[in-house]
Amino acid sequence: MPHFLNALMLVAQICNLPYRRIAFCRACTRVRHLAASLSFCLLLALLCGCSRSHSDPKTYEFFVHWLQEHGETNIVVDANGVGLQGNPTRLSSSLYGYEQHTNGEFTAELEFDVRMPDGRKIVEFVAGSGKSLEIAENDAKVNFIVSTFHVVYRSFLNPNDAHQTEEKITINGQPRLLVLGDTMTRGQTTNNAPDMFPLRAGFRTMLASQPLSTQTHWIKIIYANNHSNVMMCAVTLDNQDSPALTEAVKKLDWPRRETFYMAKQFLVVK
Repeated sequence: MPHFLNALMLVAQICNLPYRRIAFCRACTRVRHLAASLSFCLLLALLCGCSRSHSDPKTYEFFVHWLQEHGETNIVVDANGVGLQGNPTRLSSSLYGYEQHTNGEFTAELEFDVRMPDGRKIVEFVAGSGKSLEIAENDAKVNFIVSTFHVVYRSFLNPNDAHQTEEKITINGQPRLLVLGDTMTRGQTTNNAPDMFPLRAGFRTMLASQPLSTQTHWIKIIYANNHSNVMMCAVTLDNQDSPALTEAVKKLDWPRRETFYMAKQFLVVK
C-alpha cells in the first residue's frame, strides 16, 4: 500500500521537520533536501491517491548521476533500467502520481524499482513535497537516497562500497549476511531526533528468530511516535505487508518522546 506507508513521511514535512541519518556519504550529501510546508489536506490527498503516471526515461538520469558520483564508469542503460556492465541488477523509477493543491504546493510519489539478479523486483514507493512538481520529485529522491540506495548498491551492485557495511548474522539457526541501512529520522528539530543506535541492535535481535527462507529478503520499517504514543508502525517483507514483523517491531524499545518523530529503516538479508 504505497500511499499508506508514505503518509507518515509527509506528516513530518507538514511542519518542515528536518531529518537526520545515522551516518552519511559525502557524494549523497550533494543532493540538497528540499522541504516544504504542507497542510493536513495534503495528507488526505496522498492517502486517497492520485493519478498514475507512466515511466519516463529521463528519470534514468538520476541513477546515472548517482552512480557516477560514486566512481562508477561502466554504467549501462537499457530497456530494463540503469545498471553496471556485467551485472543483471537494474534500477528504474517513475512518477507514480502527483497532486497540486489550492495553495500551489505539490505532493509527488515516486515508484523506485530494483530488478535483482534473481529476477525479482524490489518496489519502493517514496513521497515528497515542494513548491513545484520538480522540487517535490527531488524531495522524494533524497528520501530514497538517504534511506535505501546504499543498501541496494552494496547488496547488488558494489559489494566493496565503503559507505555501507555488511555483517554476519544468524537467522533461524542459519548463517546470513545483513545489510542494515542508515536509520532516517525526522523530528521537530535536527537535534531533537532521537538516537537510534540502540534500536538498531533490536532490529538484529528481532531478525534472529524470523523463519526466513534462504532467498534474499528485503524489509522496510516505518515507525512514528507522538506524545509517547505509537502513531504508526508498518513493516513490509519482500514488498508485502507483514503483520508478524510489524508486531515484533512495535514491541522494540522505541524512544518515547512528547514531540513528534518518525523513523524509516531499510535492510536486506542475504
